[in-house]
Amino acid sequence: MAKKDTELEPEFLPSPLNNPMINYKVYYMSMGEKIGAFMLTMLLGGFVGLVFYGGLFKDGNDATMATTISNTVVFLLIGGLATKVFMPAVRTKLLMKRKKALRKQFMDLLEILSASLSSGNTVNDAFISAKTDLRNQYSEKEYIIVELNEIVSGLANGKSLEEMIIAFGVRSDNEDIENFGNVISNCYRLGGDFKDVIVRTRSILGDKVAIEDEIQTKLASNKLQLNAMCVMPIGLVAMLKFTNQSFARNLATGIGVAVTTFAVAIFVGSYFWGQKITDIK
Repeated sequence: MAKKDTELEPEFLPSPLNNPMINYKVYYMSMGEKIGAFMLTMLLGGFVGLVFYGGLFKDGNDATMATTISNTVVFLLIGGLATKVFMPAVRTKLLMKRKKALRKQFMDLLEILSASLSSGNTVNDAFISAKTDLRNQYSEKEYIIVELNEIVSGLANGKSLEEMIIAFGVRSDNEDIENFGNVISNCYRLGGDFKDVIVRTRSILGDKVAIEDEIQTKLASNKLQLNAMCVMPIGLVAMLKFTNQSFARNLATGIGVAVTTFAVAIFVGSYFWGQKITDIK
């Protein structure tokens, strides 16, 4: 896992003030997240391995020393393979969760900026007051507060709002934030009504988010069905194996192991295929 981390982009990128800021394109799991994800995937993978491959080398219905050894090997081997296969998926889920949180917080920022500009504040003052308002909603560790602190510090140290927002947009890996930075840049260079631009941007992005949420709501039942279909074969085999001795003995034969391996390969392939089908942007 450590080698994988070194192949990613840097976790932090320098801001215009040369401070290290989050690179939202990648996600570096904390030690606690790594341990938690490793243990979960190891246990689940090991359990599934025992369901399909446990109980080999029995003497009739009695477990032998070879059975105990094989069960241990299966648990560790399949569990380790599961961590190798699913840890990147866990990282991706955490990355998407962070991006979703950043987008929501950015939408809240636009809403506060719109209200602040409507009350007559300048653009710079609107960002400064937005930081104060958002602190009532989010903690200091939340992404938008960290970014606003950097933006306000940049303004206080002679950096332009255009420069700070564009840098934030590049790091955010969010098309909406990048576009917002470009809009701010065009307003500075070509002249424009900041209030109107931010209100329109908030409205357009709000419609976009609403459409995306509607798509995800309609896909929710399909994703639930996919997860249920992935769990059902494991539960069915486990029930038959632990309640039917003849089924368990047939599953432990050479032909049973070969058929099981073929079925598990189809099962894993179908899971990833289903995830790809339901991943609609």
